[in-house]
Amino acid sequence: MGMSTRHGKVKLSILLKHQVEFGEHVAILGSTKELGSWKKSVPMNWKENGWVCELELRGDKSIEYEFVIVKKDKMKWEGADNRVLKLPKGGGSFGIVCLWNATGETVDLFPLDSEKNEVEFDDMNENESTDTDSASVLEVQTSPFVGQWQGRSVSFMQSNEHRNQETE
Repeated sequence: MGMSTRHGKVKLSILLKHQVEFGEHVAILGSTKELGSWKKSVPMNWKENGWVCELELRGDKSIEYEFVIVKKDKMKWEGADNRVLKLPKGGGSFGIVCLWNATGETVDLFPLDSEKNEVEFDDMNENESTDTDSASVLEVQTSPFVGQWQGRSVSFMQSNEHRNQETE
């Protein structure tokens, strides 16, 4: 189980595996003060494997939450019901992995190494076991082309299609 933090607090690392369009970002809202009390969204940060957010919440209670896609001043909410998560009583550091619009699926908490203070659960699927032997983390390398993309549309041509455009 994850290591205890002070006074039954739960450090929760959230990963949402979802792609958004250029200019959009993801935020989370929920029933607790730390999740904005349904009034103010908490922005998530983009990493290689999805959107991440780290929160410290009071343990031994259930929280409700939803993800939203934000573009300028507009928010697109997930469909269906709110997500519900029961936080453990003793506190600790845990992670969850979510998918967009999968609000009816059970979300499992799995323990994280609290000393590293980083999201190490990127390669876990939302249905994987929380057994620490099966939760090994794979090293992911970033493509050299990631820094070159400038957000413009991409078009692909067949092998000799460019020659036809040059002669016209």
